[in-house]
Amino acid sequence: MQFFKKKAKSNSRVGVVVSSEQLAVAHMGERDNAPYLIDFERVSLHSERDAGKALSDLVQSMEIEDKQCSFVLNRKDYNLHLVEAPEVEASELRAAVRWKIKDLLDMKVEDAAIDVFRVPADAYRGRDMVYVVASLKSKIKSIVDMVEESGLELAVIDIPELVMRNLSSRYIEDGNGVAFMDLRRNGSTMNITRGGELYLSRRINTQLDPEVMQSAEWGGLKDRLVLEIQRSLDYYESQMGQTPINRIVIAQRQHDGAALAEALNEMLTAEVSVLNLAEHLESAEELSPEYQQIGMAAIGATLRDNKKSSSSEKSKQEAA
Repeated sequence: MQFFKKKAKSNSRVGVVVSSEQLAVAHMGERDNAPYLIDFERVSLHSERDAGKALSDLVQSMEIEDKQCSFVLNRKDYNLHLVEAPEVEASELRAAVRWKIKDLLDMKVEDAAIDVFRVPADAYRGRDMVYVVASLKSKIKSIVDMVEESGLELAVIDIPELVMRNLSSRYIEDGNGVAFMDLRRNGSTMNITRGGELYLSRRINTQLDPEVMQSAEWGGLKDRLVLEIQRSLDYYESQMGQTPINRIVIAQRQHDGAALAEALNEMLTAEVSVLNLAEHLESAEELSPEYQQIGMAAIGATLRDNKKSSSSEKSKQEAA
């Protein structure tokens, strides 16, 4: 089962993200050969079981029937592992990786849907490394069924790490390397990219509530966050043999994006700033900070094949 499948590019794309609390749907088109956010809607959910009906209703109200859909997996619904690629033909890579990681999975290997994407050849001092994504086949099937029953056409099932790569490759200058971070209450992620290529992706364990900077725990949480960031940057430099990262960009937060960037700037040698999509992406509605954080993954999912320099960019997905 390949869930990093690709279909022919269409004039518009829909991004869908489901959590236990909400459903987010972004509809992206083009204006003057640049992405244009036509519509974004969010619906609160009592549980994920309500997502199918809510998605069908939104597809009708947004008038997006038959549009191609990029669905983003919830972080709890997949494993991501970095392993050395087996020495096999490309057509055999996915099958070979399946058994290589079987002892790392929190599911039976025969129940797992597996796909892989490579890291750049120079990322690990010449070692051929791949990221392996594993999700329950039953979960993938339920997503396929839900999307098709809603009236959308499923084009790809993506993961947050690659959705972030979509955004950074389009809207962040990373010729010398950049760390892009999405900092949230339910888990955070750091990507390090260079030239639009994903070199390293790491989970950040420090949980950051929307009002974290006003909490009594902020001092300790800030120290932990800085330590995790610095360890990841050190790993990229020393273990992967890469040049130091001197720029960090954080995804917009609902209330404290600028303040958080300023606080981190004071404690890190790298320059820290905020990605404000309102400065880069045209939209039918105002892209407020709250709007951006809630819709970031759904918006990023629509940009999978829409990068600054698509002619020089090569997809790192292996469709074995």
